[in-house]
Amino acid sequence: MLDAVQKPKWGWIDLIIVYTGTLLLTLLGTAWIAHNRVDLFTYFTAGTLMQFIISVGLVLLLAVYIHKARLSELGLKRASGHDLLVYGLLGGFLLMVFMILIGIPISRLQPDVQPQVFEEMLRSVGQDWQFFVLLFLGAVTAPISEELFYRGMLYPVFRGYLGPGWGAVTAGLIFGLAHWDLWRTIPLAIGGAALCYMYEKTGNIWVTMLAHGTWNGLMSLMVYYNFLV
Repeated sequence: MLDAVQKPKWGWIDLIIVYTGTLLLTLLGTAWIAHNRVDLFTYFTAGTLMQFIISVGLVLLLAVYIHKARLSELGLKRASGHDLLVYGLLGGFLLMVFMILIGIPISRLQPDVQPQVFEEMLRSVGQDWQFFVLLFLGAVTAPISEELFYRGMLYPVFRGYLGPGWGAVTAGLIFGLAHWDLWRTIPLAIGGAALCYMYEKTGNIWVTMLAHGTWNGLMSLMVYYNFLV
């Protein structure tokens, strides 16, 4: 469980630097990749890995190197088997089920809603090795970078000002909006708030990474093997 409500060593400016820095540097990097006229799979894979490295690097640079925070203050510490099983694996499975259920009314209300880019990539790859690369990106690299920033770095700032409840709601909403997907903003915001709750209960970012990875990984498998249409 997280310690009593207190403000972290980093603040608003650091959050802005990480988000905008990741966005701008990734845009510059992917523009350079596109200039080399690579295929779509290579472009997407390289861009995603670049975003991962930049995001994680900026979080660690600002929080640990500049503000002298301990890794444990970002939730990077030993997790108990109970927390990994209950909040990580089971929590991630329940998040996946929730997303499937909430997707039903969304598809009814807006049948022409565009799939996310990652989903399009999963449906377009023609070889299993390409799928496993995408699965690694979705179930490993994305949860690591997103949990480090949104739960490890961003949530504690809002928690320090608003308390755990409203802090989780606000951080979850930002997580939903950051995906730039109007129809999926609210479901993703609820998922983000749920991950904040898991972090609040366990105080461990490895647990939320596992939950997020389980959620993404199971969804990826279901999309690729056409269990979701």
